[in-house]
Amino acid sequence: MALTVRPFRGLRYDFRRTSLTAAVCPPYDVIRGELDARLRRGRTNAVHVELPRGADPYKAAAALFARWRKSGVLAAEDVPAYYVVEQSYRVRGKLLRRTGVLAALGLDKATAARVLAHERTLSKHKKDRQKLIRAVKTNTSPIFGVFADRSGAVTRLLAAAKKAKPLASGKDSGGLGLRLWRLNDPRALSRLESALARETLLIADGHHRYAVGRAHWEASRQRGAGRLLAFLVSERDPGLVVLPTHRVVEGTPALRLDLAKACRLRPVRDLAALEAALEKESSPYAMGLVDGEYAVLTPRAPGVKSGFATDWLAQRVLAGVDPHDIAYFHDAAEAAAESRRSGRMAIILKDFSVGDIRRAVGRAGLLPQKSTYFYPKIPTGLVFRAFDLDL
Repeated sequence: MALTVRPFRGLRYDFRRTSLTAAVCPPYDVIRGELDARLRRGRTNAVHVELPRGADPYKAAAALFARWRKSGVLAAEDVPAYYVVEQSYRVRGKLLRRTGVLAALGLDKATAARVLAHERTLSKHKKDRQKLIRAVKTNTSPIFGVFADRSGAVTRLLAAAKKAKPLASGKDSGGLGLRLWRLNDPRALSRLESALARETLLIADGHHRYAVGRAHWEASRQRGAGRLLAFLVSERDPGLVVLPTHRVVEGTPALRLDLAKACRLRPVRDLAALEAALEKESSPYAMGLVDGEYAVLTPRAPGVKSGFATDWLAQRVLAGVDPHDIAYFHDAAEAAAESRRSGRMAIILKDFSVGDIRRAVGRAGLLPQKSTYFYPKIPTGLVFRAFDLDL
């Protein structure tokens, strides 16, 4: 069995008319508030299709997408290609660059056997994406997957592709650098396809989109729907960053009792002391607590099969909490600030590696929702994959 990864005829913005910066938006699940309002002021920004509004938002998205195609805002490529993407950003003061490739990932059973999901999904997100894909008949945003690339073959191919002049350059909505290349040399396409065929893919982001894509294909057998837009990154890439997802929840009496039963509590001075203490803790289940004061939590309750912190937390402490009632933060300072603002309880998670995720999935299967955060998100609008172009 092989991982089916193919080039595709992209549908993309005409960058002579619309800049890359003006075109892209984040994935649907992180667009809110002032960011949402700012993006919508751009008449051709991808947000209008990725997260449509109105009385019948999905019908409106399909109509707008059709108008963009007809008017030339979006142009179809003549031949199949892969699209190489470089993102530049800072994490904890360090400048990093992450390089990946946009491709069409097969939804056949053989490929699915080589795709590892690692998080459970939320029903409301899946319903939303189902309605969008049925209306627009396009993969508007890619899933994000990582693979081992032990030989380094894919890394070398992408590095060679980046020696050419980029198709477009710009910044995403958060000001992070973006560069886009089109790779359609037949020899390079063949080599990339062969190298990726041997890989096993771990879904880093986009579990809902992957589940919906497979379900839509199995139910409809619609032409062109048998593949899914995917952004693929080698685990060897020095810019690959995975961060924990911290939780903010209502500190009910029942939750406080469960926490006391499951953990020992050691007070510390402030958030900086809490983060420093967590780095030194050997237990994978050690966590931080912000609840008026700061404390390190170490496990009193037994471990779980996965050996992963969010799974332990879900089973030992948050079993009675609806995942929809949890607020999720990727920055510990933001989670702590929300705790102080709202009076709710923040639970701060330790760092972990991609290898830790793979081992947890191998031991126990799916982890709780929002267990990980691969930073940064891959923007929507770099390239779309319309079903009628990729047959």
